[in-house]
Amino acid sequence: MKRVAERRLAGLTIVLDGIHDPHNISAVLRSCDGFGIQHVHLIGIASELSANRQITRGCHKWLTLHHHTSAAACAETLHADGFALWAALPDREQKTLDDIDFCGKVALLFGAERDGLSDELIAQADGKYVIPMPGFSQSLNVSVAAAISLYVGSHARRHALGQATDMTHAETEALAKIWINADNERKRRGCPDPD
Repeated sequence: MKRVAERRLAGLTIVLDGIHDPHNISAVLRSCDGFGIQHVHLIGIASELSANRQITRGCHKWLTLHHHTSAAACAETLHADGFALWAALPDREQKTLDDIDFCGKVALLFGAERDGLSDELIAQADGKYVIPMPGFSQSLNVSVAAAISLYVGSHARRHALGQATDMTHAETEALAKIWINADNERKRRGCPDPD
């Protein structure tokens, strides 16, 4: 667990705005864990998250989920913590994912399956980006768009940092301790592993 904690990123996060499909939420969470993203921000999604465990494979237990009642509250929290907010939009006129500077803290914003990002959250964004698509299709499922964005963003951030994590040694130690304690508590209560 310590080795995984030492490869986590706290300065790259993702925001899911009003996404309600458990399949999509679960797939995004699995990508977050897979690419070493620790924090996920959820707007308008119940705190009792109905993740599809066949898709998450239990990875949601390793993530730190932040629930927000509104887009404004989420944006205010992230801006106060020094994050630049980048809205993913299917618009060829926007900057591309490769144009984002991942040296600083970045939050990638994704909207609901049908309606996309709320106007409220777009208004709070510091920039907008598109994943270039040379084919006829010009949009992706939200979980696919998030996975591509997280792959590019996590690689670029680690490259800029010259190391696997942007967390301090004390922070990674504390995170590993949280995971170990939670795992021990589950075992003590005789609970099955959530994957």
